[in-house]
Amino acid sequence: MPDLEPPHPQHLRFARIRRTKWLLRYMPRRARFHTYPLVGRFAEFARKRSYLWSFQYPQIRAAIYLGSVLTLLPVLGQLPIAFGLCLLFRTNFMILGGLQFASNLLTFPFILWGTYHLGSFVLDVTGLDAFAGLIPPPSADPTLSPVAGESAGGSGVGLYVSAFSIGGLLAGLVLGAVLDLLWRFLVLPAAKLRAARRPVTASVTPHDLPPSAP
Repeated sequence: MPDLEPPHPQHLRFARIRRTKWLLRYMPRRARFHTYPLVGRFAEFARKRSYLWSFQYPQIRAAIYLGSVLTLLPVLGQLPIAFGLCLLFRTNFMILGGLQFASNLLTFPFILWGTYHLGSFVLDVTGLDAFAGLIPPPSADPTLSPVAGESAGGSGVGLYVSAFSIGGLLAGLVLGAVLDLLWRFLVLPAAKLRAARRPVTASVTPHDLPPSAP
């Protein structure tokens, strides 16, 4: 079996773009940017920023990590915040904005539960709860919620805010690392293999033909 010729770098780039656009066909694209609330008012401004739609690896990697952290934080208006982060860090909006749809009505309760318990565990293990006075002392009655300990010097609001923030940050970084590894070792090699197997077709135009003998 003859060896496959190494594909041209430009062919690899086009193959990667086609595959990524297929995966992100339901994500905020340049052509549909004006249809989204709030950020749609800046459609003309956004379309002139090429880095918002760039599929170069630096833009992709930053969008994966920022989008993963933002989608796991309990904040409102994630899509406008994502747009602002893209402008600040000059990264891809399709991926960063698309990751925000992972946090929806079905997944939001599980995200809150998971990030809160992760953040509470980290605060308890590191001792930051006692240092900052965020988590109140345990009550003698195990049926009482942590908020009931506020009278003993703790802050229930601080507990929840700190737990959600730390848990969302750590879980988002882990999710970003997983997506980054999948992109580097699964998506990119698959695009290269697909480009290598794609047959090269070319059409011969009249000016390419050798001159006829007299």
